[in-house]
Amino acid sequence: MTIITFHTTELETDTYLVLNGARAFVVDPGADADKIAAAANNAGAVIENVLLTHAHFDHIGAAAELQRRGALIVMHRDDVPLVASFKNLAFYTGKTVDKFVPDVTVSGGETLDVAGISVKVIHTPGHTAGGVCYVAEDSIFSGDTLFELSYGRTDFPTGSFKDLKNSLINKLFALKGDYKVYPGHGNPTTLAFEREHNPILHD
Repeated sequence: MTIITFHTTELETDTYLVLNGARAFVVDPGADADKIAAAANNAGAVIENVLLTHAHFDHIGAAAELQRRGALIVMHRDDVPLVASFKNLAFYTGKTVDKFVPDVTVSGGETLDVAGISVKVIHTPGHTAGGVCYVAEDSIFSGDTLFELSYGRTDFPTGSFKDLKNSLINKLFALKGDYKVYPGHGNPTTLAFEREHNPILHD
């Protein structure tokens, strides 16, 4: 499994292209569908799926275009209403999001075969009601739930600090072993480091 990182949108969203030989999936394509597709093509891979950690505009902006090119969109059912709503926060930029209907909705707890990789879905509400993290091999794609020495905002629609703290402490930090964490913004980190040092432990 090879991970290529793109910085998309004016918010520098971390978008991930995950390669598995000739198969690939994308996590949180905020923008730049052409650039992402070209990178997959250059690697000799076909993008089969788009995994969305939540439905804010900076994480879903290129999802519809990649879907039109053949990728299947996966997201939590509780965030589906945000896609076509002001709650996706696109109004902050004066832009709109190209609407789409997900091909697969999850509720959490599923293990999916995504481009030949086993991906576990963990429902981590808090930043949004339908926020999820995806665990693939020794990596976690945490969206805006967990950052390096930080965590997601909870003052947006459907956000909840209580839920976010529970998601982090009782779900992510409770996972056994260590994982590389690929967040929605900022630098990668590790789960072991965040278990010990993340400020959510004291907030």
